[in-house]
Amino acid sequence: MASLGVAKEGINILSPKSVHSAFKIEGIKSWEANIIKQHMLSLGSDAAIERNALMKNIKTTAFIFGNLSQLKKLSQKLKNQPFSLGAISKDIAFYLRNLEKKEFTLHARNKVLRIKKPVVCGIVNITDDSFSGDGLIGQAKRRGVKLQDLALRQTESMIANGAKMIDIGGESSRPFSRQVKPKEEIKRIVPVLKAIRKRFKKIIISVDTYKYEVARASTDEGVDIINDITALRADYRIASLIKKYRLGCVLMHMKGTPQTMQINPKYKNVVEEEIDFFKARLEFCDQNAISRDRIIIDPGIGFGKNLKDNTRIINELYKFKIFGLPILLGLSRKSFIGKMLNIEVGQRLIGTIAASIISLTKGSNILRVHDVKETTQAIRMVSGIINN
Repeated sequence: MASLGVAKEGINILSPKSVHSAFKIEGIKSWEANIIKQHMLSLGSDAAIERNALMKNIKTTAFIFGNLSQLKKLSQKLKNQPFSLGAISKDIAFYLRNLEKKEFTLHARNKVLRIKKPVVCGIVNITDDSFSGDGLIGQAKRRGVKLQDLALRQTESMIANGAKMIDIGGESSRPFSRQVKPKEEIKRIVPVLKAIRKRFKKIIISVDTYKYEVARASTDEGVDIINDITALRADYRIASLIKKYRLGCVLMHMKGTPQTMQINPKYKNVVEEEIDFFKARLEFCDQNAISRDRIIIDPGIGFGKNLKDNTRIINELYKFKIFGLPILLGLSRKSFIGKMLNIEVGQRLIGTIAASIISLTKGSNILRVHDVKETTQAIRMVSGIINN
């Protein structure tokens, strides 16, 4: 429109009419669904409801669709309506605002990360049993070098190649992995965290843990974000730690535990179940005074999901945008890539890059990866073409 010489005011009016969206509204009364349908018809669009809802008083689902202008007007029409329609009005308005959101501001301790374009988060594994084979404990022993020195070199390379975040983990969360006691995890993480924090004062550092003792020790050494694979379910004390020190946090979805999650995981609809899960966890955060500008969500690729689940999550990633929060995705070298391409861990770089780029087009904002240089180059290439 701008290239045609349309006035800015005209673009603001016309743009919402050119973008379409759709919502499924579950668990409403049939007469509420019919009210919504009539409003949509009056706005020049429509709503799909089941046949029985036209004549019977039942609980039902409505599928509404239209351009953003029509959906915003529907929200206004429902605003002062009785029953659950007022709440539906608020939800539609909230979700529409979030779907249009292009930029995010993440607050993590005393740091601010403005997310306008994809962010790369480099993985530093302080483990001896990482699924990806990049655990630094074993490498340090084989090379006869100090663990901290190896971690510093890896971090320096990642930052030089475009990483804006560094995620440090001291326990492998691969399927059927063994748990590490808090004391051992602290012994692994703290010296490395301390060295990285001292050398790279401005970089945002997260620690991948669900144990309070580890989170507490990491906080003392200057960590910015707690990356919790249990979404703060394993130990409620971590929530109080995040609140007190104004840390950032990553809430990840996982079905079961790393020891049980891949034993025949089943969902009716994995994306819808995850959306319900994040609604509940965000309510928990609200109740514990953890503000939304400190939260990242992670759908948990490979954590209690089969191949079909993982690909569906990536394909429908845009649905998670309703929360208005940055979406982190950990695809790097995951087993679903190996299964799809029938290749071993060391051969999964190309598959990782392909899946990562698709995820960016679907709505992810942060990519947690092993191969920072290659991922950054792929993002730059795609951005250069799309934004030309």
